[in-house]
This record gives sequence, structure tokens and C-alpha cells, in this order.
Amino acid sequence: MIIEEGKGKFIKPEKKGLFYNPRGKLSRELGIAILRVEKELKNDICVFECMAGIGFRTIRYYLEANIKNIWANEANEEAIEILKENLKLNGINDVKITNFEAKKILLENALNGNRFDFIDLDSFGSPSEFVFSVIMALKLEGIVYFTSTDGFTLCGLKQKASIKNYGIHSVNSKFCHELGARILISQFMKVAGNLNMHFEPLVSFFDGYSWRIALRLKKGVENANFDKFGYVLYDPITKAFKVFKDNHIEGKGLISGPIYLDKIHKTDYIDKLIEVSKEFDDLRKVLEKIKNEENIPFFYDYQEICDIVSISPPPRRRIIKQLKKLGFLASETHFNPYGIKTNANYEEFVKVLKMLVVKN
Repeated sequence: MIIEEGKGKFIKPEKKGLFYNPRGKLSRELGIAILRVEKELKNDICVFECMAGIGFRTIRYYLEANIKNIWANEANEEAIEILKENLKLNGINDVKITNFEAKKILLENALNGNRFDFIDLDSFGSPSEFVFSVIMALKLEGIVYFTSTDGFTLCGLKQKASIKNYGIHSVNSKFCHELGARILISQFMKVAGNLNMHFEPLVSFFDGYSWRIALRLKKGVENANFDKFGYVLYDPITKAFKVFKDNHIEGKGLISGPIYLDKIHKTDYIDKLIEVSKEFDDLRKVLEKIKNEENIPFFYDYQEICDIVSISPPPRRRIIKQLKKLGFLASETHFNPYGIKTNANYEEFVKVLKMLVVKN
């Protein structure tokens, strides 16, 4: 059976352990958009895929981002065979293919002085074990575009794993998917810092199942924003949270940190992604929402807060409008359909909710 996605054609795998993930289509298209933007900045881009699978990203990057210098690595020998068939099916014969464990081949390339402009890390679970080898094999100003499906850990349901994988306590909250993105960025930033480098976040995306984040590697730590690391204190009873820029934390609740608290999206870069994504309607909608998010840490789930204070939830657009009227920053967020990002504190946010209910 042949599957078509974008400009590519693919053999649907029948063997156990090999599969086609339709939910990954949006993240593949985001990868295409990033490569299109990068190609405008630098024509000759070298792409390395750590886990190429059966070739969906490889082929779509080749055909739709016009990337001809692709190295597709895959540890599963059976997947490699289907990858080769899919390349042949699409008339592609100049992709380099290797069958190694990802960390090994990345470090071998780094030791040989062979580094890449774009590394796609589509790992299952946590990407933590690959961070060092990715950084070593990435060019300065290059991009790592990575996946995490480590939801239980990043959303505070596996505390021991959270410490093991990231050295950070997570908390289970309605904003856990944004917290997860910040924990992942923190991990890459800290490892890069050990190597006298840092990362600039370009776009952070959660699709309801996994995180996809793009970071640009930069030289030095002077502009690394390590002073923008801090903590979040979360009250699981009231659902209130407070952000602290240092470890002088006041109040009761669950603490997560130290985590990256600065911007997780680069607005002008997202503008460029939107420009090159004309045929990707669903991606453009998500990018528009991300672009319009206030770049401040965390958000309130207004329905959850209304339930806590025993009031009927007003429409989200009215809450945002009222917050802005009072001089606060306020926006929707793609991380949660009921989320409202604002710099209003908990008491101020609840006051606005009650004000709008009274007006009804």
C-alpha cells in the first residue's frame, strides 16, 4: 500500500515496530518550513537525521525544502530497507544512508571535524541522552530540531525520571506542556553552557502528543540568558503560580526548577516560517497562534480557575479583552485551548473573572 504525504510517496510498513505516524505530519511540515527559511540564509545546507525511520522526513525535506545534502541515519536495519525502497519510489538516489546508533555516528562525525547545519533528532521518550553528541556535531549557527514524547515525566508524573533525565523537578499542572518545553530547552542550554556555547530558541511547539522544538547554536555564554533561569512555585489547591528569578522562594506549594524563563519563540523567525508555509494551512494556523502568544512564562486555565472559585466561565476573548483594558499583557496559547497567558497575578486574574461574571 502506498501512502502520499506532501510531494512524497511512501510504502506503508507492515512489519511490527515500523509504522507511519500521521500525527507527525505537522511537525514534518514545520521542519520543511525551517529548512526553507535557512536555505534563504545559506544555500548549501547539510542535514543530518539521527533517526530517519522509513524516510518520511528525509524525502519531504529533499522534495519540498529542496535539500540535496541529506545524511539519513537509522539504527533499525528493517527500517533502512524500507527507507531505501521509499527513496527509489521517489526517484531519489543521492541521500547518504547509514545504519548506526545515533550517538555513535554523531560523535564520530564530530571527531572527524564533520559538522551539520541542521540536525533532526526524532527520538522516542526523552532526548537527554543525545544532547551532548548533537551539540558536538552541530555547526555554530546550526539548528537542532528535536522531538520529545516524554510526557509523563515532563508533566510531573514521574519525579525520579524527571531528576534523572533533566535534573529538574516537574509539576503536574494545566501548564505542564509549556513547563515541559522550558525543561527541554533548559537541558540543551545547560549542556551547551558547559561547552561555552548557548542556544537561541526559535520555535517551541506541542501538538497534543509530543514536543517539537528548534534551537540555534550560538558561540559563547555571554548572551546565553542564564540569568533568565529561575523557578516556578505552584499551588495544587488554588492552581496559582508564581515565578521567581532566584532561589529566594516565598510561599507554599510545589517547586520546579531551575528552568529557562525567557522567550521560547522568536517572533520575527516565526513570521518567516509563516511566509514559506503557504501550502500548509494547519501549520500556518498554529504558527499564527504561537506568534500571537505573549512571550511570558506559563498561563492560567481559566475554566479550571472558575471551577475553583465556583463561578461560570466567561468567554475567553472577553477575559483577554478585560485584562488588556486594565493594562495587563494577555493572550491565548497553543499549549492549552483554555489557557490565558498574562502578567496579572493570581488574585488579579480571579478578580477579572468575577468582574465579568457580575457583568453578565
